[in-house]
Amino acid sequence: MSSSAFFFLFFIISSSISFSHVLSNETDTLKSGQLLRDWEQLVSRSKVFRLGFFNPNPDTVHLGPAGPRYLGIWFDHIPFYSVWVANREDPIPDSSGALSIDPNDGKLKLTHRGNQQHPVIINPSQKNTSNNDVALTLLDSGNLVVRRENSRGIPFGSALWQSFDYPHNMLLPGMKLGMNFRTGQTWELTSWVSNKLPSPGAFKVGLDPSGIDQLVVRRRGEIYWSTGVFQNGSFQNATSLTGFTKDSGIYEFKFVRNPEERYFTYRIKDGPALSRMDLDTLGQITLFTLDQRETISSWIFDTAGSPCPVGVGNESAGVCLAEKASACRSGKEAFVAKRGYMVNGEESFGGGGGGLSDCHGECWKDCDCIAYQAASYDETGCRLWSNGSKFVADDFIGSEGVVDLVYLLQSLH
Repeated sequence: MSSSAFFFLFFIISSSISFSHVLSNETDTLKSGQLLRDWEQLVSRSKVFRLGFFNPNPDTVHLGPAGPRYLGIWFDHIPFYSVWVANREDPIPDSSGALSIDPNDGKLKLTHRGNQQHPVIINPSQKNTSNNDVALTLLDSGNLVVRRENSRGIPFGSALWQSFDYPHNMLLPGMKLGMNFRTGQTWELTSWVSNKLPSPGAFKVGLDPSGIDQLVVRRRGEIYWSTGVFQNGSFQNATSLTGFTKDSGIYEFKFVRNPEERYFTYRIKDGPALSRMDLDTLGQITLFTLDQRETISSWIFDTAGSPCPVGVGNESAGVCLAEKASACRSGKEAFVAKRGYMVNGEESFGGGGGGLSDCHGECWKDCDCIAYQAASYDETGCRLWSNGSKFVADDFIGSEGVVDLVYLLQSLH
């Protein structure tokens, strides 16, 4: 059973509580005693975001009955990328999942058919509230909040709990990266294991603990790269991340420091625009923008990459992932994705439940390793090949509709 500092996850089915279903018309609020089922969704008031169940396979749409199922938030008309996941470590195995507010303590719970243990409690730190006193609302900011209700059943007041306090791999405008000195709350992004599995991956990004106004990316606990100091509206080592900002004036980025908090945040000051800052599975940060200020909307991508080997970047087929040089690796090599398969030689397995970045690191450290591949369809675990193995190019598409990719070690020129 998995756990984290901000999510204490466990399951139960309670047959003694009677729930009604959410209204068939679109609503932004779930009230105590209601159920949000797999095929139902909350929609923020201006239809910016949706909350519902999805499958994270990027090769299919989010909606549908196929498992595993997660409860997440996504942009209303961009249903292929979730910006937050409630049960990232505890997927529901089928489409029987439902979200509810426990009438006894006002806490959010996920349940599903056939599970006779405990429900996923999404907001365990929330203080108990009186019966039918709270409601869950999805805001146009993408923040999911639990608030008290007045006598007319309308949510009001500050949030008793909010999803913005528990970021995953994406930062939305108004969210924070940093810390609250009074409560001990820490805000940081954690990458997914793979594009198909939202479990916590190898990379984290947060504030530099030394007090410098910069963001630091860690890989398995070790500092991997940093954005450099934020000066004059730009990061010293990651000018491309805010490059569009200087030209368009859409965003305002800032570091805030006061007796209670220290954090980095950004906001849209000239809209309308949709935005998210993404920490990907290779430790890179990308700012995605859908500029809607003109008649025709346009996408803009600003990327701050990791310290890639010389010659490897967005324009290269090599994997942009830096490794330390060693006796057998000069640092002038890169793993390049090729469509095909390996034959002959020696094959081994490793990586545990890690993602492709872990396979990359494992193969790099092994002087005999010349290629790697994800061992499973969800891109976890590793297949490794040593000297003597040969690569055979092939565009064959497997039963899952995915072309096999092998990552081959090649010298950079």
